[in-house]
Amino acid sequence: MKHTVLVPAWRRPDMLHACLSCLEAAAGRHVSVVVSLDRGSDPGCRSVAEQFSRRLPSIYLREMYQHPYRGNSCNVISGIKDCLKLGGDLLHIVEEDVFVARGYFDFHEAMHEAAPTAFAVSACRNQNQIRPVEQAAYLHPSYQSLGVSLRSEVAQRVTPHDTPLYYGNMMGYCSKVFTSSIIPSGHAEQDGLINRIRESLGGRTVYANRPRAFHAGFHGYNRPGTQLSGGTVAERAARILAMTSEEMNALAGELKDHEVINLEEHLSVEPEREALSATARI
Repeated sequence: MKHTVLVPAWRRPDMLHACLSCLEAAAGRHVSVVVSLDRGSDPGCRSVAEQFSRRLPSIYLREMYQHPYRGNSCNVISGIKDCLKLGGDLLHIVEEDVFVARGYFDFHEAMHEAAPTAFAVSACRNQNQIRPVEQAAYLHPSYQSLGVSLRSEVAQRVTPHDTPLYYGNMMGYCSKVFTSSIIPSGHAEQDGLINRIRESLGGRTVYANRPRAFHAGFHGYNRPGTQLSGGTVAERAARILAMTSEEMNALAGELKDHEVINLEEHLSVEPEREALSATARI
């Protein structure tokens, strides 16, 4: 399969460096990476992307126009539309604070093959599932923009919403377009929009009990945590990648939900494949 990875980035060059380092370790020759810098981004993020142009086999730099819209929804939704122009089988959204393990792409390929009608596959822990799930992999009626992939024909369903009508009034737009949705009205930024598309299709997302990526955003747009200081961007990135869950959560303020995984581990996908095959037989 051919993969296109959209990496939305803004003002965390050290996390972007860590993110791209992980993608470099996991990516093969069939992976294209698009770093999409949002308006008002830290100049250090551009420098990081340029550094990786000599390290990743296929990397593109995308820069957003100046706009007044809230959050990263415009960057993500319009980025999906542009990334589809590169072609490919799977389109991934890996934000700058999501780190992938070496087996990340193999996992996504295997899960889409095992569950070809799934809406999406997420390699991160399912943040919508409170109770533990026994199966190695399972389908769940939810969506999260965390280490997630969509088949190109599914991603195409997102592109009609690349419009100022949505960006200018996300809650109002979602309530008018998705009139039957039971998703809370406040959940209307890019992940909420895509979740409503999933809901309208009756789709489900594949998750695994053993994630192949994790969310490391202990500070950022929605998280008033503690940002690292001192050292170069590369040195801070190395510090982030070396953190334990406890160290990361200590910097995360009130939202202590980070669970670090072993990024060097390349897990077999057979337990997850068998779990999804068993589900299909029921």
